[in-house]
Amino acid sequence: MFGELQAIPGLGASLVAAAISLAGVMSIAAFGAAAQRNSAYISAFAVGLLTVSVLFHLLLEALNISFNALGWVAGGFALMVLIGISVQTAVNRRADGAALTFGYASIIALAAHSSLDGFIYAAAFQSETFTGWLAVGGLLFHEFPEGVIAFFLLTEAGMRRGTAILLAFLAAGGTTVLGTLGASSLLETAEVIPMTALLGGAAGALAYVLIFHLAPHAAKAPGKGGFRALSFGVVVGAIGVILNSFGAH
Repeated sequence: MFGELQAIPGLGASLVAAAISLAGVMSIAAFGAAAQRNSAYISAFAVGLLTVSVLFHLLLEALNISFNALGWVAGGFALMVLIGISVQTAVNRRADGAALTFGYASIIALAAHSSLDGFIYAAAFQSETFTGWLAVGGLLFHEFPEGVIAFFLLTEAGMRRGTAILLAFLAAGGTTVLGTLGASSLLETAEVIPMTALLGGAAGALAYVLIFHLAPHAAKAPGKGGFRALSFGVVVGAIGVILNSFGAH
């Protein structure tokens, strides 16, 4: 079954991401503040893992192909910035008396963000399975707080609990799978796979997620628990890079 999922690059990872998003939605719906508090530790672990993945694996592989990869890194980062601005605009410019409009606008922006996550999964797995799982390992953990955020946006807009759960899952998880399927179809029709662009763009996009989404959320972890979770993520990522290096030789 796992092999069949990997027939479409990144599909297995996107399905895992959707499941994690659903876990975030359901946990915050069921346990409220407790689930939100614990999600900061997950983000801290993701920060450590993703930092190693981006700097010492994705970026290095892209630069080994071509120094022009830095341009694609900047492009991937810039695209995520534009999507991030659209999310912030939807959240911060809420008009009085337009709660429902605000909720839908926010969730559409979040869905666009998640669709790009799906493209990152497809792009990361174009190189090899190990590269894909290492690159998106941290990103997968970011799906949990994303599900939490989606549910909060919709409930704040006054939507009923059941509707909010369904739409939050579709926006944070379902669109990730659709993004992966769409990106995989585009990549399969290409005569030459632009690995420099894919790896560099994925590195830039992941760097944005790391800096502007995961790190601020991880900083909310109380005490030294967040630092321990981050350190554990660094160790896991480093072991993965070392093992892959031995495997390549």
